[in-house]
Amino acid sequence: MNAESRKEMDISLNLECPTYIDIFRLSPISIELYDANGMLQEVNQACLDLFGIKKKEEVVGYNLFANPNLPHNAIDNLKSGETAQFEYKFDFDLIRSQKLYQTSREGSCYLECCIIPTINESKEIIGYIVYVTEITRRKEAELLQEEQSKELQKLNITKDKFFSIIAHDLKSPFNAIMGFSELMLKNYNDLDDATFIKGLKTIESAGNHAFKLVENLLLWSKNQSKGKNFNPEWLNLNKQVAESLILAESAIQNKELQVSFKQQKTFNIFADRNMIDLVLRNLISNAIKFTNKKGKISITIAEQNQEILTSITDNGIGISENKLATIFDLDKPKNTLGTENEQGTGLGLILCKDFIENHGGKIWVESTPGKGSTFIFSLPQSKTGLLE
Repeated sequence: MNAESRKEMDISLNLECPTYIDIFRLSPISIELYDANGMLQEVNQACLDLFGIKKKEEVVGYNLFANPNLPHNAIDNLKSGETAQFEYKFDFDLIRSQKLYQTSREGSCYLECCIIPTINESKEIIGYIVYVTEITRRKEAELLQEEQSKELQKLNITKDKFFSIIAHDLKSPFNAIMGFSELMLKNYNDLDDATFIKGLKTIESAGNHAFKLVENLLLWSKNQSKGKNFNPEWLNLNKQVAESLILAESAIQNKELQVSFKQQKTFNIFADRNMIDLVLRNLISNAIKFTNKKGKISITIAEQNQEILTSITDNGIGISENKLATIFDLDKPKNTLGTENEQGTGLGLILCKDFIENHGGKIWVESTPGKGSTFIFSLPQSKTGLLE
């Protein structure tokens, strides 16, 4: 900047007036003065303190437009002569890595910035004056409030869904229990043994269904709370699958299903035993439920991209495309009857999704109507990504 341009800028900023010089020097707000090319000419002490700079000589000549933290739209506004006012996150480590200037500060902070182009009588930009205030505490408080608001909203949605499921799904089994028990009591003397036993079996089935639904509701509700019981340990995944198959043996035999579990090697995972057991039981139970008599189910475990993938495949009835899109959504819990009218709670897959995500994994399904489905869940090979 030549002497004439410098004088013109000083006059426009009133820097020739002692009063304004004192305001500039003593202001608690960071002030930076740049020339028409965006080259830094002057800063006050508040600016040096804010950005962790020892001496102004270390930054004089720094280009305003070279600031990697500056929003691109702000630069465009400034070059067209418009004032730019914005809040942004300032990364000191980025400044240090690009060796733009020496700073004693680390990490990042939030700043409120106002950049005003100074215009001469010829309507030419002769410089820029920049006011900067740190707003980290305020911003962090706002972000915390926003996070808490989202958490509260999530809890309210969870509560509404919880009561919705109770109102809709829990009534059905109790209606069956009360209806059949009342019918049997009224017609006790007229019922033969076969009809009586059939009624008892219906009541038993409805009772078991209600119990499973309540159990799943409690598990799911507990998993939504911050006090969730999550106890990971090293487990042999092959063994967990084998134990789940033993528990399902009766249902497998009733449908005369062919089940294969290919074990090429042993896979160890760091996981919560109860959660993984529930996931395996639910997915195997679903495969049995939606596979026709004498159908096939296969289970495989494999490694891929630092993850362990468990796949459970059946050649059953499959899932329609519209159901696939919302199969893991609590908004629309599924309670589809199996190939032999087996009932479910509608919460099994939702619990599976929650529990797998607690481990830093994912769960998804691939299905073709009439040909079958494959449910796959991934788990990290290391402890990283687990719920804290």
